[in-house]
Amino acid sequence: MPAEWEKHEATWISWPHREGKSFPGSYDAVIPTFVAMAAAIGESEILRINVRDAAQQETVQKLLSRVVPPEHLEFYFITTQEPWCRDHGPVFVRSKDPLHQPQLAIVNWDYNAWGEKYLPFDDDNCVPSIITEKFKLPYFHPGMVLEGGSIDVNGAGALLTTESCLLHKN
Repeated sequence: MPAEWEKHEATWISWPHREGKSFPGSYDAVIPTFVAMAAAIGESEILRINVRDAAQQETVQKLLSRVVPPEHLEFYFITTQEPWCRDHGPVFVRSKDPLHQPQLAIVNWDYNAWGEKYLPFDDDNCVPSIITEKFKLPYFHPGMVLEGGSIDVNGAGALLTTESCLLHKN
């Protein structure tokens, strides 16, 4: 599992929507932060954005048209309940053996919205599977709950996490 700071092809985000539970009554207030985040990422790499449909894509394209170069912007119709792609999205791994093909694969952890705190989460849990299919990548399904944001790796085999996150009963 590469470290976050290593060279990579793209960053995935899931765009929020007004009906989400993450920003009750504050959706309009958080959108400028998402635009700024997208601009920072899109300045130097591809930004892959999960959107619900063509209407949401059009809205987001308008917001980002002046801050992200079009060649760095890709949209995917992948429905999500919440915008936390770092947690519900795929974790990419790669083989360090140049003879091992393919080089890139996905770890598809189970996702339960931080211990079933935000229901429903079934669309979010499907994100890695959909990306696996769209990119025709092999995947591993360990059969355990893990949010991508609950771990930090150094790219050399060490992983940091907390007991309260990964060993909690739910």
